[in-house]
Amino acid sequence: MPAPIRIMHVVDSLGKGGLETGLVNLIERLDPERFEHVVYAIRRLGSNADRLRNHRVRVMCLGKKDTDFPVQVGPLARAIREIGPDIVHCRNWGAVETVVAGKWVRSCAVVHSEHGLESNASPKEPWRRTCFRRLAFELADRVVSVSFQLRDLHARRTGFAARKIAVIHNGVDSQRFYPDPEARVRVRRELGVPVEDFCFGSVGNLFPIKDHMTLLQAVEKVAGTFTKWRLLLIGEGPELFKLKAFADAHPDWRGRVTFLGSSGRVAEMLNAMDAFVLPSISEGISNSLLEAMATRLPVVATATGGNPEVVVDGDSGLLFAVGESGELAGKLLELQAREDLRVQLGQGARRRVKENFSIESMVRNYARMYESMLPMATARERAVAGV
Repeated sequence: MPAPIRIMHVVDSLGKGGLETGLVNLIERLDPERFEHVVYAIRRLGSNADRLRNHRVRVMCLGKKDTDFPVQVGPLARAIREIGPDIVHCRNWGAVETVVAGKWVRSCAVVHSEHGLESNASPKEPWRRTCFRRLAFELADRVVSVSFQLRDLHARRTGFAARKIAVIHNGVDSQRFYPDPEARVRVRRELGVPVEDFCFGSVGNLFPIKDHMTLLQAVEKVAGTFTKWRLLLIGEGPELFKLKAFADAHPDWRGRVTFLGSSGRVAEMLNAMDAFVLPSISEGISNSLLEAMATRLPVVATATGGNPEVVVDGDSGLLFAVGESGELAGKLLELQAREDLRVQLGQGARRRVKENFSIESMVRNYARMYESMLPMATARERAVAGV
């Protein structure tokens, strides 16, 4: 039996975000007899590191600090030499220097993938970053995006041909995320959510780009229209204080808006909801959106980024314009009033993800890509060895 393909996955940090969770989901499902993995975080480790170690995956961290020299190509090249991978796969801007490091070492194939925009919510990026991203795209052996919209955005910004950027959509595990009536009763009882209350929520890091404030502003518009409601916000981040302050400024919301922080029980928590909201300013392919749809929840998401590739408006969910709290408020009112619509959209949502965004399809696509790159890696290793 041939030796497994060794892949070095490089990320900025190994936290609890969608990118990192998607990476762990992929590694857990790739055939261990065909693939061996090392995950290398440039800045810091988080809870996903423990998930990886449970699968006997080697986890390493450079420990870069904000005060360190900004360019880390040298340390990354040393790490690549130490690990000796066949393929280096770096993800997003925070790890893009790895492309240069990999080409410097020359003994491995390099793939770079884009999974979404950064958390500062800015629609533009400095021209130096655009130029370096274009250089990285040119140097990489493969460039991948998780959505067609993100592919086209980076092609437009950098001038790199869109046809050279492959698209591999994120996938959801519909065996883990599914409608569970028992979990619904259990979690609602635990959280003190009455059976008759319309319970809606969101899952995601509390960053500006996720725009939870638009969701709270929509609640402000509808809270007086129906009194039996609950909002669950799952996630943590720098926007927490501001969001809590906004909620606390409405005394009649007391006990109705719950900030749950990060949770390892997202699948259970989703089952407690009657609807899911994704108010992001920009998205790649949102894992939390796919998970909610797999749970058969009616979803309301912004018509931005990869969201329209996932949600067919009126069939598998509802779309609204970025920042339009009034439009979101109207859709929440409609969902609250019409159980038949919630059922229809929820059924369409689960059907949509099972047919088009399965985790099995995602894993197959990555496996094919890695296997197609092995001849490049072998040729380069032989060239470096002088064979």
